[in-house]
Amino acid sequence: MIKGKDVLLTEQKGHIYVMTVNREERRNAMSSELMDRMAQEWEYFNENDDLWVAIFTGAGDVAFSSGHDLKEDVEGDVRGGEFRSHKPYVGRRASTDVATYKPTIAAINGYCLAGGWFLAQECDVRISADHATFGIPEVKWNLPAGFAARHEYSMTFGIAAEMLLWGRPITAERAYQIGFVNKVVPKEKLMEECMEWAEYMCTLGQPSVRAHKQMLYRGRNMSTNELTALGRDLFYWYPPKPGVHIDATEGPRAFAEKREAKYD
Repeated sequence: MIKGKDVLLTEQKGHIYVMTVNREERRNAMSSELMDRMAQEWEYFNENDDLWVAIFTGAGDVAFSSGHDLKEDVEGDVRGGEFRSHKPYVGRRASTDVATYKPTIAAINGYCLAGGWFLAQECDVRISADHATFGIPEVKWNLPAGFAARHEYSMTFGIAAEMLLWGRPITAERAYQIGFVNKVVPKEKLMEECMEWAEYMCTLGQPSVRAHKQMLYRGRNMSTNELTALGRDLFYWYPPKPGVHIDATEGPRAFAEKREAKYD
């Protein structure tokens, strides 16, 4: 069942949580109301033990998100109200301070620009419709793109410079070539492909998935010795130990018995 206010629709499908930005008339741009709703829903996803993987997308097939709603800022200023500036992006997860170590998928169904790029960037993997367009055009409007400060993690320095300093859009195929997008599919197959990825994720050992995600993100600037210690701390439950309530035996047992593992 789909629930949520108009600006953000949510639906639970088994262990999968689908969030859909529903501002199609504004190309799914991020308003203040939407930012607050996203914060609420990411927190809900993070704290709900029955939710294992999230898919984040936009309504329609024109835009995933065109970024921050600049019209909302200007309209407020024209009416005599205070000009609304960007909420801070750096260090935030999909417009919320809530970090999650559950896996997340961006289903990119159209324009993925500026803050929309940020929303996609904050997910772990990105699957794109073949008609989508990507870009960080803040320089065109003399605005900041602080969320892109560490783009060398996801692409080469030269590509990061191209995207940020020139601000020109690129195609979905180009986004795949530079490593920002994991897969490109026809637009009518986008959600089907994302659901396949999410459903497969639900067959995996979630303690292992979440520990590996922490290792990826927390270990970016660590030394080899620090990484070794981090791995030891994250995988404290393996080998199996008395008093540890994570089942570290089902996977090896399923492998030995030549069957699919069954995780709760």
